[in-house]
Amino acid sequence: MNLVDVINKSWGWAGFKAQRVRAQSPMGHLLISDADEQFFYLDTDGMSVIALGDQAAAQAHLDTDEAKELWFGGELLAKGLELLGEPEDGSVITLKPLAMLQGDYAPENLCIMPLEELIRFSGESAKQLKDLPEGTHFSVEITD
Repeated sequence: MNLVDVINKSWGWAGFKAQRVRAQSPMGHLLISDADEQFFYLDTDGMSVIALGDQAAAQAHLDTDEAKELWFGGELLAKGLELLGEPEDGSVITLKPLAMLQGDYAPENLCIMPLEELIRFSGESAKQLKDLPEGTHFSVEITD
C-alpha cells in the first residue's frame, strides 16, 4: 500500500480524498492535494485535517509563523533529534501515542515512528474522538 492509500484509508472519513502528497515535515505533517487541486494540511500529532483551498491559499497558510513552527518543529524537533537521533527513511519524530492523545508536547514524550503507522494511528484515533466534547475523559484499551 502506498502513502496516499494509507492516508485515504485512515483519514477518508474526514471528507477528502488525497491524490498526491505534496510535502512532508520532519515530524510527519503532510501537505496533500486532491483531484480538484484543493490542498489539505494533515496535522498527524494534532490529529486534524485543515482544508486550505487552492495552491495559493495553501502557500499563504504555510507562510504564517504558526504554520512554520508546526511544520519545522522548532525546539521540540531539535530536542527530539538530540535525544533520539535522525529517523530512518520512512520514519519521523513524533509524540508517543499516549502523549499524542493527551496533547503532551514534552521532549521526553517523543519517539521515532514509521510515517504510515503514525498516519494510521492518528486517523483512527481522530475518528474515534471527533465527536467528544472538549475536556471529555476517556480510557484507552490496548488490543493485539
